[in-house]
Amino acid sequence: MEPLLEACQGAGNELFCYIEKAMQPALFIILLFFALSFAQEPQEPQVPQEPQKPQSEADKRASLLGTVQVTSVHSLSEAKGSYKSPRRAMFMSLVLPGSGQLYVGGKQSRYIRGIFYLAEEAALISGLYYHSIYKYDKQVKKYQDFAAEHFSVAKYEKAMNEIYDPADSTHFTNLYGQERGSYCNAFYGNSVASKTCVDNFGQNARSNGEPYHPGDNTPLYNGSEYYNAIASENFVLGWDDVNAAPISIIKNNLVNRGNYIPLGSSISREEYLSIRKKANRLADSQALFLGAIILNHLVSAVDAVLSARAHNNSLYENKISFLDNIRLNSDFNIGENFKAETAVVYLF
Repeated sequence: MEPLLEACQGAGNELFCYIEKAMQPALFIILLFFALSFAQEPQEPQVPQEPQKPQSEADKRASLLGTVQVTSVHSLSEAKGSYKSPRRAMFMSLVLPGSGQLYVGGKQSRYIRGIFYLAEEAALISGLYYHSIYKYDKQVKKYQDFAAEHFSVAKYEKAMNEIYDPADSTHFTNLYGQERGSYCNAFYGNSVASKTCVDNFGQNARSNGEPYHPGDNTPLYNGSEYYNAIASENFVLGWDDVNAAPISIIKNNLVNRGNYIPLGSSISREEYLSIRKKANRLADSQALFLGAIILNHLVSAVDAVLSARAHNNSLYENKISFLDNIRLNSDFNIGENFKAETAVVYLF
């Protein structure tokens, strides 16, 4: 204070002098703070931010694609009870054609297709039974009965024994004994007796006097081989109405090692062949019916899978109406060049 008093002595108004000298440091400090307050930019108070929520799949698609048109969507609870398994529909139709379509349902066309596959399956199975089983068995019995009435094993063996030459059995077998093996197997199977039957046309007899060849009363071991063998022209001598070739001509031809000469002709044999041919056609139809049945199962199964998928897709999306696809676009510009545009747009 003493330097301050000495500085104010002699002044006109010492009181004001004292106040002025004492306020100088305070004014300097006030001005300093005032300048600093203007030198810094004012900061707004920060408001605490809420945690950001994760985006849904729809929000992500919207951010990438922009605003898009969507159809109305059913809730899961609405669609859950109507969902149809494509796998179940497929296996149902594989087992029973048409059942997969009836399981999916939903549309009249599916019920119609299901009934069609079921009806086709019933028709094919009925056709298989009637043509390939019932009529075939009936035709087989017909030619078996015809053979039993018109063909004689004993007559055939006796006629062949008359023209057979043991000295040239190889040439004889090559010409007239091609089916002899199947014929003997039809009676004896693959036994020793069958081998003896092939090599002998009744020339030798067993110790008990029985021949080494079958007779009319010999039971059949394999009927299909027998009825197939007697259809050959080499067995024509066994038919009841045979017009046999002269034995002398046949023997001379064998001695001269000539070519094949027919042993004779028979109308009964021709009729037997006709009956067997019809039976074979019925047997061939069995493969056609079985192929059609398998194809019906496969087509029905594929159709059931596609029907189930189409049904499930319809659960989650409703088709929007024609009016919902219409949009009205406009462009309005106010400036140096006034412009106003409107357009009607149909969204596909």
